[in-house]
Amino acid sequence: MLSLPKTTHDHHETIRSHVARLPHLAEMIGGASTAEFSASFEGEYAFISEQLVPHMATIERALYGELERLMGRRHSMTPMRQEHVTLRRLVDLLGEYRPRVAAGALTAADSMGLRRVLYRLYSILQVHLAEEELYLQVLEHNLSDEEKDVLAGAIDHACSEPV
Repeated sequence: MLSLPKTTHDHHETIRSHVARLPHLAEMIGGASTAEFSASFEGEYAFISEQLVPHMATIERALYGELERLMGRRHSMTPMRQEHVTLRRLVDLLGEYRPRVAAGALTAADSMGLRRVLYRLYSILQVHLAEEELYLQVLEHNLSDEEKDVLAGAIDHACSEPV
């Protein structure tokens, strides 16, 4: 039997390790070689677009509805869903910078804008992941072992691709 807190915590730890790299990535802009920055940027972009975005969709599908049911308010997860929308927009913005990063053609305005996106991603994700951990306690204390196992399985299955 999978543990819901352990499953989600393990996924969050993987995410946090990448999130922790975002400020360093922002600091590399203009200071590291084009090749070094481009490789680091591509690595983090791949994680964010291929792992983080699908993780958000899985959490929305598997957990948020159950949390809304338990908390008795239909829109109680609205702030968390809105943060996911904001995060997706920021990921889209990262994607817009990719060609210029790869070409080593960031202008001063691009550099500033990209730093802003990276720092915003970092700050929103730090808070968002901490909030999700708190919401997991609601599920842990209010669901049967079978219900928790089903949710843990859904999260583990959907987010199991290694980086």
